[in-house]
Amino acid sequence: MAPFFRKIWLLTAVLLLAGVCGITSVIAVGRTSAAPDAALLDARARWNKRPFDAYRMQLRDRGCRMEVDVHAERVQKTRYATRPCEQPPVAVRDLFDLVERHGSVRRTCVSRGCACDDVLSVRADYHPNLGYPQTIEITLTPTPNWRHADFWQAVWETRSLDACNDLPVGSRVLTVVALTPLP
Repeated sequence: MAPFFRKIWLLTAVLLLAGVCGITSVIAVGRTSAAPDAALLDARARWNKRPFDAYRMQLRDRGCRMEVDVHAERVQKTRYATRPCEQPPVAVRDLFDLVERHGSVRRTCVSRGCACDDVLSVRADYHPNLGYPQTIEITLTPTPNWRHADFWQAVWETRSLDACNDLPVGSRVLTVVALTPLP
């Protein structure tokens, strides 16, 4: 077989494989982010049955401490232990919304043009009685953006499908230190 035709066959095989991988990743991402897990649904149901509407919550995020007063799931007052935090003041409803974003793209186009996106992974532990998220582990993982031409250009240049593996993974832990009902 002539070298020209061998290159055509190789290019066709690579494009076919890329298409199958791209479709598979779209289906897999759609399935993981579509339905919240049972623990989240159970925790939210317990929180919705709480006997109070106002509460004070103490949060710790990357060493920063804040205390927020919440009425009807709206932050009314915020106090900081030392300095304002990067994390804005939140109510429990906002914490549940964050947990539900597990598997979603947090930032697009984080490297090599649009070859990689940051995908949000969220894991939470819930209060046994009230159900609010007590500890939330948040991780941003650079993930191949199969649907963008920049990814395939990076694959071509590096001769590897690991175009995002050399990027750092970022993580943090948000902790509800205490939650007390207010009159």
